[in-house]
This record gives sequence, C-alpha cells and structure tokens, in this order.
Amino acid sequence: MGKPTYLLTNKPIFILVIPALILIILAALFQFTVVTGIENGTLEGKVYSISQRPLGGGNRSVRKIDLAKVKLQDGTYIMVRCESYCQLDQEIKITVYKPLFSSELRYVYERT
Repeated sequence: MGKPTYLLTNKPIFILVIPALILIILAALFQFTVVTGIENGTLEGKVYSISQRPLGGGNRSVRKIDLAKVKLQDGTYIMVRCESYCQLDQEIKITVYKPLFSSELRYVYERT
C-alpha cells in the first residue's frame, strides 16, 4: 500500500477520480471562455440608448437581452449587456471581461 503505483493499480479510484478531474477542468474552461472570462477592470459611463436583442439565433428566442449604448468618460461609446435594468441617463459601472481564447473584450453591467 505504500508504493506509489497503488493509485494506478486500484481501478475503482482510477475510474472515479480521473473523470471527475476532467469534468472540473472542462467546467473551469467553459466558465472562463464562454460565460464570462477573466476580470480585466472596470469602467464608468452613462447610458445613452437601450435596445433589445433575442438571445439565441433566428430571432425566435423566448428571452431577450438588453444592450445599452454607453458613453464613457473619455467620450467613446461601447455596447454593454445589461439584463433589463439599465435606464436612460443612468450612471453605471461596467465590468470588463477578457475570455481566455479571444482578444474581444466583454462589457457587462452587473447591478449591485
């Protein structure tokens, strides 16, 4: 039992642990590449306009998301995803996320 090869020869541990580790690694990669990404900082701006877009393809989604055009303090405009709680002329803080395998930044307003 004191040998280092014990874990490799004990098949129930090998069969249960390895798939669990693979699932944990895949869940972490999914979180940081698809869902949010790594937090890259915050910005502040004022909501300039609000539009809705269906979530999913083909304009047939049941749920719609709000996209707000936000004017930053330096005068540039960005599109921010805000889930039905952005209002016109509202000052908001925007969290910037960078996915692991993409150079495109994601701007998200998270109501606190």
